[in-house]
Amino acid sequence: MFRIFYLLLFSILFSCTNSKQEDVSTTGEIQTNNLPSKKDLPTLRKRVKELEDSIMQEVNKNPSKPISSFVFLDLINRLKNVTNNFPKEAETASCLFKLHMKYGEMKGFKESIAYGDTLLKRFPEFKDRDLILQSIATTYDISIKPRNPEKVSEYLKLLLSSKTLPETEKSEIKTRLKFIHLDVIAYSTKVNQRPVIKR
Repeated sequence: MFRIFYLLLFSILFSCTNSKQEDVSTTGEIQTNNLPSKKDLPTLRKRVKELEDSIMQEVNKNPSKPISSFVFLDLINRLKNVTNNFPKEAETASCLFKLHMKYGEMKGFKESIAYGDTLLKRFPEFKDRDLILQSIATTYDISIKPRNPEKVSEYLKLLLSSKTLPETEKSEIKTRLKFIHLDVIAYSTKVNQRPVIKR
């Protein structure tokens, strides 16, 4: 089955910091004051990398032990500090991507969509653009209540226009669009129905 409709908003280890800067709103807009100079960017990235490395060490040491939510919140704040203070720097794209995915994992779906939209708007040539579109479409299809078929369709059509998406996946998107009124469970049931063989 086409991965877009069953995409798990997976955990990824980050690579892009606690500050007084404001968050990205659910509309994807940024509110910032007193932006630090560009020379501060390496320091912010280093702080994020240090926390990432610490998380990885803990995971390797004891894979079954869950990481404290406070640790992830700290990491999120550090990523936000990069994205809010340096909105046009190349490093911001990967940080927005990680914020999008992390909020999805934490069931902050509106925030996840906002960061994904911000990434698409600021960095239209982002290397994982297809994945972001898949993720947002899936979130609207499964996680946002009440379900909005128009939003699901909007992002699937954007994905359909991708020049890098395999033709097999494009074909499955076209089929999904024909039944966009159905939720994922109903759609899955319909496409997996097999004709009854009369004996």
